Amino acid sequence: MTLALTLYDVLGIPSSASIDDVRKAYKQKALETHPDKLEPTASEKERRAAEGKFRNVKEAFEILSDPDKRKAYDIRIQCALKNSKIWDKEQEKRTNEREQWARQAKERSENRMKERADLYDSIRRMKQEQTLYTEVVDKLYQELKDMNPEWELRRKQALERKENAARKAQEPRTQRTR
Repeated sequence: MTLALTLYDVLGIPSSASIDDVRKAYKQKALETHPDKLEPTASEKERRAAEGKFRNVKEAFEILSDPDKRKAYDIRIQCALKNSKIWDKEQEKRTNEREQWARQAKERSENRMKERADLYDSIRRMKQEQTLYTEVVDKLYQELKDMNPEWELRRKQALERKENAARKAQEPRTQRTR
């Protein structure tokens, strides 16, 4: 966090400047920023901006040329700098906490994505194994059928018995008693 311009910055002098240095800087800045220095064609907005700058220069001179006001101002500036350092530390702490939270959220997200990818790979492998198993069983059955044709006949009989049993289970009870 940066502080706004200080009164020393307004006059363009160091904070260790003497009263004479303050007076010289004021005269120079007053000549530079005086609203009467503007051209007659200047807009109202430019005039107000010039008046504001001139007021700031005048206020800086009034405070910095009076030793008591200057001392009080310097104390306020020191307190503001101290508070800004505390504020900066708080901001840095919060920024670090936010960055850490974002890192953890990213890691959690990446872990979930990895788990999903592993799950999908497992499912794909299971489907491949099931397909391979079905192919092996079909091939084995075909070889058995080729070696002994009665296997197919037995299979058909078993399927018929199973279908008959299913039909009987579906018939109403009254029809079965006849």
